[in-house]
Order: sequence, then structure tokens, then C-alpha cells
Amino acid sequence: MFECKQCHKDFKPKRTGKTPKFCSRDCYKASKQPTLNKCLQCGEQTKTKFCNKSCAATYNNTIDPKRKKESLLWRQCAKCGNLTKNKKHCSMECRKKYKTPEEQYKAKRAIYNEANARYMARRKFQTPADENIKALQEFYASCPQGYEVDHIIPISKGGLHSLSNLQYLTKEDNRRKSNKLTNGSG
Repeated sequence: MFECKQCHKDFKPKRTGKTPKFCSRDCYKASKQPTLNKCLQCGEQTKTKFCNKSCAATYNNTIDPKRKKESLLWRQCAKCGNLTKNKKHCSMECRKKYKTPEEQYKAKRAIYNEANARYMARRKFQTPADENIKALQEFYASCPQGYEVDHIIPISKGGLHSLSNLQYLTKEDNRRKSNKLTNGSG
């Protein structure tokens, strides 16, 4: 005798071989039907945790003492003081609004420099199609003061515009290197 996983009745299987789980096809079909849950925010019947994106956002943006693990992720925005899960700023507007003019100029200049290098490489078909543009822009944006981004193998000599072919050089060394294959500091 076996117990049906759906109706929990004892039954004797018609065939031998595999271990049966259900007493009939009806029980098998009933087990495949999706079970309805309650929305964690509003309590409506739903197939998933939340009935819509609004409920999910409201639930995830509230600090609940029952969810202590999640509430530890919350921090205050470095600029306006609102609660946020991001490392520094609560939103892109806040991040842009409170940037110093030097930070704004440096970010715009880095994006411009990377876009220009990508354009020059694209003209010669030297930017790989699967290259992560965001990662390239971050590399250019995080260039230290007094340094420039340099292609190890210059684009004019067949080098690719990819992260593996980029390095930071001082302005003087970069000018000295020009489009040579060796580093200008040696």
C-alpha cells in the first residue's frame, strides 16, 4: 500500500515497477495546478509572492523588524539623508544634484574620452562586438589624477579597444610613448 501525495489516501498500484506517487490521473493533474498564495504586501490571491510590481516595491522599500536581515542593508544617503540600499546615494537625481562641478566635469570628460577612443577603434573595426562598454567607461572614469588611459598596443598598430589592452600612464610617459609598442618609461 502507498499513500497518494495529493489526497493522502492509501492505494494499491495497478502496475508494478516504479514507485507510484498518485492514486489516479485526477490527483496527478490536481498536483500540477498552480497553488495560489497571498500577496506579501496586500494579501490578494496570486501565483507569485506579490500580485504586482507596486506591491513588490512597497514591500521591499519598507523596513520591517521581522525582516531584520534585510533592514541591515539600509543606509542613509550621503547627500540628502534619505534611507537607501545603495552605497552612497539614494537616486541618480541625488547623485547628479550633489556632485561637485569638478566631479561632474571629470565624469563627462571620461565618458567623452572613452567614446572618442571607441569611435577611432570602430573606424578600424578594432572594438570587439562583445566588449562591455560600461566597464570601459568605468575604467576611464576611475583614471587617477595626473594619469591618462593608454592602449598598450596602439590602435594605429592593430591593438583592440578592450579592457585587456588598456593601462594608466602618466601624461609625460603617454606623450613619450606616442604610438610605439613599448612603454615610454623604459
